[in-house]
Amino acid sequence: MMIRINLLPQKERPRRIHVKVPQAAVVAVAILLVGAMWAYWHSVKRDVERLRADIGATRSEIAQNQQIARLVEQYARDKKQLQDRLALIQRLVTAQGTPVRLLDGISQALPDDVWLAGISKVSGKLVVQGYASSHFGVANLMLALGRLKPIISGVELNFSELQIYENKPVERFEIIVTLSG
Repeated sequence: MMIRINLLPQKERPRRIHVKVPQAAVVAVAILLVGAMWAYWHSVKRDVERLRADIGATRSEIAQNQQIARLVEQYARDKKQLQDRLALIQRLVTAQGTPVRLLDGISQALPDDVWLAGISKVSGKLVVQGYASSHFGVANLMLALGRLKPIISGVELNFSELQIYENKPVERFEIIVTLSG
């Protein structure tokens, strides 16, 4: 028998290290991993619930804001309608200014013992016809009409005559009023 001795250097081979992990450590890591996953799931579930509550609150706020927006739109429409009406009234006032002021002035100038039978406009002059209980009533009316200077430029008596009305004497008159402008 022969004994061999190898004097050559040995090739260095990488050694595999076998580490034995105890099963308790594997179970502990698995338990920790499951616990972490459960905690993460629970956190996500709370976030989802919170976000759903936020969505509900936001939807109710949107509905409330839409109602407010409708009220604002209604207010804008009402405001425009009122402004249009005011503009129309202003146009009517400016268009009817002189006749309205004239009739108002005549009604305020009318003495108690005078009543009018008619007012007509003939060739730029106003013809006022009526009755009075005396000459003084006709004179007072003429003086009162004369005080309406911005609208009326002249007042003259066309005629005055005595008539009987319901067995009482009255003055039937006609006054010519010259209008300004």
